[in-house]
Amino acid sequence: MVQKTKAIVRIAGREYTIRGTETEEYIHSVAIHVNRRMEEILKAQPGLSTAMASVLTALNLGDEVLKLRQEIETLKARVEELEESATKPEAVPVLQSNAGPNPKPPNIYDVSRKGKR
Repeated sequence: MVQKTKAIVRIAGREYTIRGTETEEYIHSVAIHVNRRMEEILKAQPGLSTAMASVLTALNLGDEVLKLRQEIETLKARVEELEESATKPEAVPVLQSNAGPNPKPPNIYDVSRKGKR
């Protein structure tokens, strides 16, 4: 059986007893995060009831979660692309000959170092 942890937290001025499988420190850190977000909403709209502020906090946190999940999926796909391209043999670029009646000199780029030591 999984060990249950009990923590007493304060959110929006009210105490709540939270039970969960995470550490007490983690439960407190989540409660602090939620409380800060709720305080931001109440500061922006002071006339809101606690219930309405709670719903808006939940919506904001839900929005954050969904956007972060999308970002994770995008990053995972990008990692897969990079891993696939790293395992493929690279195509060797074909150099065109500059031979002929008017050969062009190669492009040489210089970075000015004036004033840098």
